[in-house]
Amino acid sequence: MKKIIVLFSVVLFCLTGIARDLGTSWIVTGEGKLDCRKINLGYSKARVVLENGDKKAFSLNEINSYSLNGKVFTRLPLYENGKPTGQSAFMELIKDCYGFSLYKYEYDNTNLNGKVSSFFLYDGNRLHLALDEKSMSNIFDHFKISYTSR
Repeated sequence: MKKIIVLFSVVLFCLTGIARDLGTSWIVTGEGKLDCRKINLGYSKARVVLENGDKKAFSLNEINSYSLNGKVFTRLPLYENGKPTGQSAFMELIKDCYGFSLYKYEYDNTNLNGKVSSFFLYDGNRLHLALDEKSMSNIFDHFKISYTSR
């Protein structure tokens, strides 16, 4: 009886792997959403291989959002000390909750010799809160994310 249950479980597990969506990479531009096999991001351009095999290149300014390796990145305006800088950057969507979105912005800092991560809470495209060490714990708890996962 146990062998039958284990066999049945393995078969169901295999079927769910077959049924899942294999196209997890996509980009959203002015043309709409395009499913991609491969996305290569450069300094100013993104080169993509579409599901049908066609190759295209897009300026990063043309791309509104993209998904790569199961992560979603959205172009959002950058803020410094609560004021818009006039620039935008791709930020990783961590989680949506109650109409707010938690984003992670990662960039290279030459002074610290490595990558620096900042977390922001957006209401649509408007900055609601730039997280600091004090607020990060509360916001992560509110979003039901472990604080150590940052």
